[in-house]
Amino acid sequence: MTGLSFHPVGGFWLVAAVALALAPLLALRPRQRKQSLGRRAALVALRTLTLALLLLAMLRPALETRTARKLPGTLIVLPDASRSMQVADAVGNKPRYEAMRQALAASQDQLAELAKTWTIRGYAFSRDVQPLKFADGQFELPEEPEGQQTAIGAALEEVLAREGQQRLVAVVLLSDGAQRAFAPRDVPPQSAVRRLAADGVPLYTFTFGQPSLGQQSDLRMSDMLANDAVFAETPAVVRGVVSAAGYANQQFKVQLLWETADGTMETVDTRTITVKPGTRTYPVELTHTPRVPGEYKVTLQVETPEGELVASNNSQSTFVSVLKGGVKILYLAGASRIGGTPGLEPRFIRAALAAHADLHVEYEAINYRTPELDYRDRLREEKFDVFLIGDVDSSGLSTRTWQEIARAVERGAGLAMLGGFHSFGPGGFANSPLEKVLPIRMSRTERQSFSEPPRDDMHLDGPLRMLPEVRNGQIHPIMKMAGGEANEALWRGLPPLDGANKFDRVQLNEATAQVWAIADNDARSPLLVLSGYGDGRAAALAVDTTWHWQLEGFGEVHRRFWRQLVLWLAKKDETAGQRVWVRLDQRRYQQASRVDFTLGADDPQGNPLPDADYAVHVEKPDGTTEAVQPSRRGQEAAGSFTATSAPGDYRVVVSARHNGQTVGEAAARFSVSDQDVELDQPAAEPMLLASLAKQTAEAGGAGLAPEELPGLLERLQERAAEFEEEVVEVVTLWDRWPTLLAFVGLLSAEWFLRKRWGLV
Repeated sequence: MTGLSFHPVGGFWLVAAVALALAPLLALRPRQRKQSLGRRAALVALRTLTLALLLLAMLRPALETRTARKLPGTLIVLPDASRSMQVADAVGNKPRYEAMRQALAASQDQLAELAKTWTIRGYAFSRDVQPLKFADGQFELPEEPEGQQTAIGAALEEVLAREGQQRLVAVVLLSDGAQRAFAPRDVPPQSAVRRLAADGVPLYTFTFGQPSLGQQSDLRMSDMLANDAVFAETPAVVRGVVSAAGYANQQFKVQLLWETADGTMETVDTRTITVKPGTRTYPVELTHTPRVPGEYKVTLQVETPEGELVASNNSQSTFVSVLKGGVKILYLAGASRIGGTPGLEPRFIRAALAAHADLHVEYEAINYRTPELDYRDRLREEKFDVFLIGDVDSSGLSTRTWQEIARAVERGAGLAMLGGFHSFGPGGFANSPLEKVLPIRMSRTERQSFSEPPRDDMHLDGPLRMLPEVRNGQIHPIMKMAGGEANEALWRGLPPLDGANKFDRVQLNEATAQVWAIADNDARSPLLVLSGYGDGRAAALAVDTTWHWQLEGFGEVHRRFWRQLVLWLAKKDETAGQRVWVRLDQRRYQQASRVDFTLGADDPQGNPLPDADYAVHVEKPDGTTEAVQPSRRGQEAAGSFTATSAPGDYRVVVSARHNGQTVGEAAARFSVSDQDVELDQPAAEPMLLASLAKQTAEAGGAGLAPEELPGLLERLQERAAEFEEEVVEVVTLWDRWPTLLAFVGLLSAEWFLRKRWGLV
């Protein structure tokens, strides 16, 4: 439609005022002599036309042509292609995937019609997003849903990133609604939907499947716990939890399978559980005494009942390193006063170490009634692997006994001095035989007697938490309780400690001394300092109230920390005695997880070779191999491997060369669980999808039944008018050359006539 519009300068009132002000000019006549009527009429006509043209220019007229133009729009369709869509619990007991296919097929005509108006894009999603071909109202879907995860949130975010430049009409999500994804794909779907709501884009969700499997019976091994390193000729305990749904009043065998030298799995222990009504979980504990050092696969499994729908979750596996011998520990604990008894910490440390059959602890309480005890004969006879010195004043043992302990560390034993009011400098260990053994410097001015209160300059007040220190991107094995970011979160979640000895970072004893744990205070005070001494190892641990962990529900962390500290001191961690080594963060992973590992090489004396060259490859369950490029991190190297979608056993193989010479080779295995997170607990979650759609309710979003899909598409077709915009094309008439020429021509004509007629 075309029309005339005006945009007057200053408004119509100003134009009218100008017209009234200039109108008298039309009545002006020349005074020289009387002119003929024709001449006066000609001059008035020219003047009138000039005034009219001026007023027309002030009105700024324009021709406006208005047309409606359709805006481009994109409809996003997201079908779920994860394995849980195989479950046959849709309407008519059809597989969910088939029901979804039929819903899309029933909407073919509506989709084809919509495609004439808008762009339609489809993305099948599971762990990742896969673009779908679309033609004639049909999507080319995968033949079967084989996705190992359901990452609804990550799929929405990725699609929004891809289509961020498009005007979205709506997003249609077809799924069972159960978010089953691991990091980094475990993005909460609510965050992506909030973006849709903010942009006014409706989300329509369609749920396939039942929200509960009802009385579907299932047995599964839901948890497994085994030490990564155990000792030969010492019972190894493997714990697990069996979860049972159904099968009430039935008995099932739980077996521990241990890998033999030829690679076969042998049953080494069996327990029987009885499923009771109303009880879902059943802890089990099985044991085996390995005889030969090496790396072994260990499997904990519950028997599969006849007709069980999902059997892949009935077992879990890991790998265990069997080391030579056990660890013999002498634990000396001092009293807080002469004639008194040690505090709570020794009691809980002894219990933590006693939980491991391969750690043998001899405990002595030092009460100072008899000063300078002489333990030299005992030390020579029993040959301890590790010495734990907890709040023992230097006066508790004779100088020669301390010298004997120092020589034992020099010959290969380990020593840890634990926190306390009479440990380190306050305990008088400056200028003692242990001064050179410990990784921190001490001064005789730090000495305090039993009658003096604790010095503020030698101790840190609590509460404080002990956190792992990251060095060159690595965390010390003593401080590793979980993989990745979960380790830091676990330490931050532990109960705080009551205080600690104060160590100064500038007072580390040796160039090899390194801080591996710090306090969560502003000074990041060192709490765990490690170093070597001779052929042995030494640790300075500033804290003495780790019993809080045990009492407040973190007993497993407490036991594991003390075990890992002792094994490191005894040089009996997984890599002891190997010139080339590789250490995994953990031995069991979920499918599609990232596996991080560290590796290194040592010279014949056990010193690191920071400039060694490494070749790393991973052997997969199907027999193929994949090379991994490690990166250097200080004296070690690190690598990661992500191609873990297939369940089974993997083997990381590392070979090292130094100065052109072969140093050696090492290998470590890990297991990727065969448990299918998609089919383990495959119940649909319509409430999640409904809540996501409700977030976009203001834009029209809603949770709908599958049979409502054609009707929704028809309603979207009716919204086509909402995606039209009015295009206005304006052609101005007042600012063009003809207008200017006419104005100049009229003025010139009047001037010419007045000149010719002798009026000027």
